[in-house]
Amino acid sequence: MIARAFILVASVAGAGGLFARRTRLLVRMNRLGRPIDRSGDAGRRVAREGAEVLGQRKLFQRLVPGTMHALIFWGFLVLLTTIIEAMGQAVSPTFALPLVGQAHWLGLIQDVFAAGVLVGVGLAAWIRLMQRPERFVGSHTREAFTILGLITWIILTLFLLKGARIADGLQPLTWWTPVSSTASHLFTWMSPSAVRAWFWFFLVAHLALVLGFLVYLGYSKHLHIVTSAINVWFSSTKPKGALTPLKIEMEALEAGTQSLGAETITDLSRKELLDLYACTECGRCQSVCPAWNTGKPLSPKLLIMNLRDHLFEIGPDLVAAAQRGETVKGVALVPAVVDEDVIWSCTTCGACVQECPVDIEHVDTIVDLRRSLVMGESRFPAEAGPLMRNLENTSNPWGIPQTQRADWAEGLNVPIVSGDAPEYLYWVGCAGSFDERARKVARAVAELLTIAGVDYAILGPQESCTGDPARRMGNEFLFQTLAEQNVETLNAANVKKVITNCPHCFNTLRNEYPEYGGVYEVIHHSELLADLIRTGRLTPSEPVNALATYHDPCYLGRHNQVYDAPRSVLEAIPGMSTVEMPRCNKNGFCCGAGGSRMWLEEKIGKRINVERMDEAASTGADTVAVACPYCVIMLDDGAKARGDGTNVLDIAQIVRASLPEG
Repeated sequence: MIARAFILVASVAGAGGLFARRTRLLVRMNRLGRPIDRSGDAGRRVAREGAEVLGQRKLFQRLVPGTMHALIFWGFLVLLTTIIEAMGQAVSPTFALPLVGQAHWLGLIQDVFAAGVLVGVGLAAWIRLMQRPERFVGSHTREAFTILGLITWIILTLFLLKGARIADGLQPLTWWTPVSSTASHLFTWMSPSAVRAWFWFFLVAHLALVLGFLVYLGYSKHLHIVTSAINVWFSSTKPKGALTPLKIEMEALEAGTQSLGAETITDLSRKELLDLYACTECGRCQSVCPAWNTGKPLSPKLLIMNLRDHLFEIGPDLVAAAQRGETVKGVALVPAVVDEDVIWSCTTCGACVQECPVDIEHVDTIVDLRRSLVMGESRFPAEAGPLMRNLENTSNPWGIPQTQRADWAEGLNVPIVSGDAPEYLYWVGCAGSFDERARKVARAVAELLTIAGVDYAILGPQESCTGDPARRMGNEFLFQTLAEQNVETLNAANVKKVITNCPHCFNTLRNEYPEYGGVYEVIHHSELLADLIRTGRLTPSEPVNALATYHDPCYLGRHNQVYDAPRSVLEAIPGMSTVEMPRCNKNGFCCGAGGSRMWLEEKIGKRINVERMDEAASTGADTVAVACPYCVIMLDDGAKARGDGTNVLDIAQIVRASLPEG
């Protein structure tokens, strides 16, 4: 017994030592990254661990793959008890867990969940061999089958081990362990010595597979088994639409101790590096990416995989150099590891982040790569130059003088803030102020506010761009300048409540301005219109005979969870029928304008706005209802490209058309 105990301890120590050695290297590579504060909000983090890690909530967004993964994950949680028992039995064959080891219910749970693991493995093999989803393209398929094979043999040796124990009389033959009891019949015809020999064989094989699996994890894509729960814990608790800010310190820049964005792998934040460890290569992010789905080179999955492969290639050398006190930055990530077309294809729609079962923050990584190019090297698509010059010189992307900001309201008697703001400030936004199509939306909103008796005013020439296009483009300097300027203006006017019809302004004012001292109650016009209709302050009465399909703006829906209000507005319109597109609500498809893409030419693949309008046309709708000026512009262009006469209207325009004139 002492000899067996020594061998067990030595084996566990050896495997644990190899695992610990790999873990230490991984931790040191992670600490090469930029520090980031993800402390606080412990309650929300614990709840998220319960829902996403233990409950597998995000995996169940796809039923069959979710069931497969849950069966394997939950099975291994239960099978931790069988591993402990097997280690004890390596010393004493009669060992059982104290208090619960001989309990019938534990044996039943172990058998059921172990069988569930085999079902999960079967589903995984079926998905990969029979379904062959496109999202697996580029993943390490051979390694996946190696893992599935190891899991299968771990479970089979467990059942054979337990079957041999039953046949040897070390535990009773009972219906409480149906699978193990069935396996015991393989040994009942053997002599007691043969049964005992097979018991030891399968026990040693089982433990060897378990310990080998532990060591292999640190070197395989299934490292996520260990790191995913950690990654979920450290994922952002801020609203989905809030980018992680880059705190620019001039002294650090001058001293060369701070980088503007992510030029090299060590410029990524520690959370962004942890994301690389956590990737499961499932391809869910890729399957919902509007860029990938329209023939662009951006695959969020391959972006993370390529960065991870690069980190694993040079990371050990960087760690060794750091231990010697040397500073080694490595190669520029763009274009050595990531192609420029990849990072400029992103619309920052957030579909990848929402879909990811381990909370990888792809958008933050892409924007950090953009920041390095834009602020560090003045390197960006040619069309972005006029955009940023216009923002710098005229405080709007169109380059139109600020004196014309209120021209859209001519003849409407819209009040302009003088002194303290009234109950509501209507933040018109640059599109509503300067684009001809979006101006119609702004006029409709203003008329509805007046009809409903809402006490509001606008800033007029005092309003500047919120900075959303600059920040998503990667120009954090410019964003911070605009944000601080606007916060100063809003606070000076004692603004408390803000109405905006632009989801990009809505998201920035609501979720990003608090970092700069701008804390306001920000309301999207769809929410306000829904409330005004519900309370009877607006009563649509004129029929609008149309079949409409509603397009969910990414920065209103996915980033800010506003789905019901726009739909309730449409339901209140007499004569209007509605139909949903296949990709709607939280699974809505981008119009192509986000991430500053509205100002960039789409030169690769199919245009995203045309793809979306093709989907709208498939519903038979003659009207596409939206709640975003960017979407109005993009989808109207898509409708014109199709040439089918589909109307693209903001919900405010539809409500206005349903109210009597005068």
